[in-house]
Amino acid sequence: MANYYGSARSNYFKVKDEEAFKEAMAAIPDIEVSGDNEKGFCVLVSGNSDSGGWPGYYMDEDDVEHEADVPAAVAEHLQDDEVAIFMEAGAEKLRYLVGYAEAINSKGEREAISINGIYEIAAEMTNKPENITAAEY
Repeated sequence: MANYYGSARSNYFKVKDEEAFKEAMAAIPDIEVSGDNEKGFCVLVSGNSDSGGWPGYYMDEDDVEHEADVPAAVAEHLQDDEVAIFMEAGAEKLRYLVGYAEAINSKGEREAISINGIYEIAAEMTNKPENITAAEY
């Protein structure tokens, strides 16, 4: 069985309170913050992550499981009119490839896209959508 290897990062964005933002991000394991509020911050998944992708949960020091919604956690700190974009791409050998991006603004409004959306687009390009195979094995 192959392992999944992913990479994830955000764009640069500005926050309301630099210290509060850093403290909130420090609570989520495997997340690194880079930059400053003058140029903007970037959120990265650290090399310590099991998959290289955005964490969905984490265990605290008392072994209590917590949900991790990194975009929502960032949105709480964004300056008005700022939008944070989170991207992830990865693969399990060449069995399958994944990629998606999500944008969230300071109001918590979210939009997401996935490279798998190409199948819907491809289906509109043919009279025989059943002939479209998945790019995986």
